[in-house]
Amino acid sequence: FQSVLLYLDDVIVFSSSIEQHLQRLDQVFSRLDAQGLKVKLSKCQFFQKQVKYLGHVVSAEGVSTDPEKAAAVRDWRRPANLADLRSFLGFASYYRRFIAGFAKIASPLNRLVARLLPPGRKGKTPKKPVDEFWDTECEQSFQELKTALTTTPVLAYADFQKPFVLEVDASHAGLGAVLSQEHAGKLRPVAFASRSLKPAEKNMNNYSSMKLELVALKWAVTEKFREYLVGNACTVFTDNNPLSHLATAKLGATEQRWASELAAFDLTIKYRPGSQNANADALSRQHPVLELSETEPLGSERVLGVQAEISTLPGLSPSDLYTLQHKDPVLGPFLKYWERGKIPDARQRHELSKPARELIRQWKRLRE
Repeated sequence: FQSVLLYLDDVIVFSSSIEQHLQRLDQVFSRLDAQGLKVKLSKCQFFQKQVKYLGHVVSAEGVSTDPEKAAAVRDWRRPANLADLRSFLGFASYYRRFIAGFAKIASPLNRLVARLLPPGRKGKTPKKPVDEFWDTECEQSFQELKTALTTTPVLAYADFQKPFVLEVDASHAGLGAVLSQEHAGKLRPVAFASRSLKPAEKNMNNYSSMKLELVALKWAVTEKFREYLVGNACTVFTDNNPLSHLATAKLGATEQRWASELAAFDLTIKYRPGSQNANADALSRQHPVLELSETEPLGSERVLGVQAEISTLPGLSPSDLYTLQHKDPVLGPFLKYWERGKIPDARQRHELSKPARELIRQWKRLRE
């Protein structure tokens, strides 16, 4: 993943200079030759400024959707049955990280699927007609998704030498987050994310606005964008003023646990009124989408397709990770005991840093 991506017979080699590109091409051809594999010259493209890969266009500017796919979406006919509807939603979902507020836009269509799909059904989707249940909300959702898919932004590549900007927002309809970075003096999106609330989070008596905003922050930082933010500075903008004083706020046991998870990240939390926090706010104001129990397992071919989606994260080999982990001031001392399989005694713990002692306390919960 440091120099090449491959999916079946589709191989893409990327480099930052001509010299580096020639070197990496030589490595790829050597590997192919060693395995007795050949490539067809007519299907190869060399030294391109942009290429199409797995339904995306990859260029120096970033990653965008394939214009040919967008053209097909413009001519997509209104689904006539449940199978057609799920096919459209599956196609649209593949590009959801390019669409701000995807969950909100697709909500009426997801509700229609939940209404027509028999509970617990697996296997081939039945071709139930949808005309009887297709209302103005469904039509608006369908048309808005088509428009959004044909006007998607170019997502910037993450530059791990620069700080990130994260906008988060929460409402009792859902959570929203936008990860951005400054490129050429402009703030460009790296990724969008949104989700509906879990059943427990919908209880307004137990989840105040501040607690819900903290849920959004924890979800965005520790789950959705963790790989981007580990070890990198990030400014967080929220429209919840109390959240900007998280370090001095009086928190309950649950909130303290969430705050301790966030403490591992280099975050600067700033308050910004909702009127200026439009990106994340729009993502959070959505109707609930399908619950997990209302979905059915994806086929292996669709899972592989998603796994092969273009990643903007730099790859590290296992040996590189091993070296970096053992040089880390926190992980290094901890790994000495972990590799021996022996928990340090009280005297040895006292010599460790506070974060390393926290890892020791979680010893039985850790997995390699």
